[in-house]
Amino acid sequence: MYKFFINDKPLIICKEIPKESRFFGFDEFEYQKPDKLLELVRKVEEQSTKGGLLICDDPAMVLNQLKSNFTCIKAGGGIVYNADGNLLLMKRLGKWDLPKGKIDAGETVEEGAIREVEEECGINELSIINYFKNTYHTYKIQGHRFLKISHWYTMNTTFKGELIPQLEENITEVKWEDPANIDPETLDTYESIRELLFDLFAK
Repeated sequence: MYKFFINDKPLIICKEIPKESRFFGFDEFEYQKPDKLLELVRKVEEQSTKGGLLICDDPAMVLNQLKSNFTCIKAGGGIVYNADGNLLLMKRLGKWDLPKGKIDAGETVEEGAIREVEEECGINELSIINYFKNTYHTYKIQGHRFLKISHWYTMNTTFKGELIPQLEENITEVKWEDPANIDPETLDTYESIRELLFDLFAK
């Protein structure tokens, strides 16, 4: 299963209908052929729908076909825990989020992910524990379609200083939160981050 976000609405690419109740009421689509995928993207963009389910035999192949309709932007992000086991959260444009951003020329994805966490949250002493997963989020600028592919890593930090939000990136608050107090279903966050948290806490 892959979760492909179109204007923060999920298009779930899967072999069979998911059992999770949060996907109930999604529009169902059957895979036809590659040149019909952009038309499906437009439907999800334009319709007043919660999201879509794209049923197919080979989700990985369909995901790659979808990618070909976009200019792909590589990004890196961090799922960061401190020594107390608390999770780093930040508020961007009024919603809770996790730190991430575009990879700069000349740096690896891992280096970019650490840099973005440092810049957005005013933190250091970070170490990557492992790769977690990729997320896929589309957007349009002046009619051109972009796909941000964010590579997420779980990280630890020994940092104990003051967290400083990067105001120029519309980040207004950064905090540590006990994961036991985070409910992905009710958290005021972006749908792509909500699904990332569902996947994180399911492990």
